[in-house]
Amino acid sequence: MSKIDFTQTLASGLGPYNSNVGQWWVKKTRNAAHAAAYLNIASHIVQCAQREKGLIIDYGCGTGLLMKRLVDVLPAWKFLGIDGSTAMLRGAETWARTKRKGRPASIEFRLAKLPDFSVSAPKADIIVFTFPNIVSVASERRQFEEVFRSDRDIAGLLAMKQEEGEGVEALYDSLFMSRVVARNLRFLLRKGGLCIRVDYSQGARDELCRFDQVATLFEEGSLNAKQSRLQPQKFFKLLYSQYYPSPVIRDVYDQTNDKDFLEGGYLVSLLQAI
Repeated sequence: MSKIDFTQTLASGLGPYNSNVGQWWVKKTRNAAHAAAYLNIASHIVQCAQREKGLIIDYGCGTGLLMKRLVDVLPAWKFLGIDGSTAMLRGAETWARTKRKGRPASIEFRLAKLPDFSVSAPKADIIVFTFPNIVSVASERRQFEEVFRSDRDIAGLLAMKQEEGEGVEALYDSLFMSRVVARNLRFLLRKGGLCIRVDYSQGARDELCRFDQVATLFEEGSLNAKQSRLQPQKFFKLLYSQYYPSPVIRDVYDQTNDKDFLEGGYLVSLLQAI
């Protein structure tokens, strides 16, 4: 069980990812379960990189462990890692300096508080989002609610259908901000570009309960079925999704102490920008 109170610690924003939470995450990514998962995810990305060259963005790249596995295999592809933690990006630079030598395409990193809509170029051919740990505070959420009002309304509707009492607000926040992140992923992609999402999951999509299936589609931007009278905008097309049992699911247990997350794994989903 983790000694970090994640709810309280992350309420202050991104800062803890430069200290205790960041240290916790780096330790996690070095274990055998995460190493196996990153190797598997990298194979999916390579299969998607059918063009001779292009741009791959690693969204929330952390220390760039996934990029590190790809830069030698895809030498003509440019890589851009984006993260909100200066400590994480310093770690990424330690291996990237060596990898850049003699490489024809660039390896770059950018510090940004995610989600970030301030930079629209360059547009990526592939964007990767693995094991999400995006931190937001209430003031940031309120700003996005003014911009994405339809998403706000549908997230609120879904949350009220599923939860009662205090649980409604927490579920709404998760649904809405996950949706905003998906919009940010689409914003950074060219039309027709590919998004490879890796999400913690307790089973394959068709094994999830009806609500979780709808919520997943809504969060990733591939839902087009009306919710009551509200029509969500579809900005991704789901091409495939594959479930892998893995101890990485314990990341969620460590953060929540919810025993339902002692077993499970992760979903690798391939989406196309429309």
